[in-house]
Amino acid sequence: MIKVCPNCSGVDVEQLKDSVLEENLYLGCIGLCGQNKGKSFGYINDELVIKDSSAEFIEAVKLAK
Repeated sequence: MIKVCPNCSGVDVEQLKDSVLEENLYLGCIGLCGQNKGKSFGYINDELVIKDSSAEFIEAVKLAK
């Protein structure tokens, strides 16, 4: 399961949707607003992952499959 906030996670949600089946994607508040500014972050299989860019985060998602 991939969990990201579409407002503050810094992840390009449209690109993420192309990489993850919708049933494995949660888009909503993940409780980390205001943290990790300038980074892209979210939960991949219940583990917080913080990357320097959206592309790096999406690559980590692909590797986690």
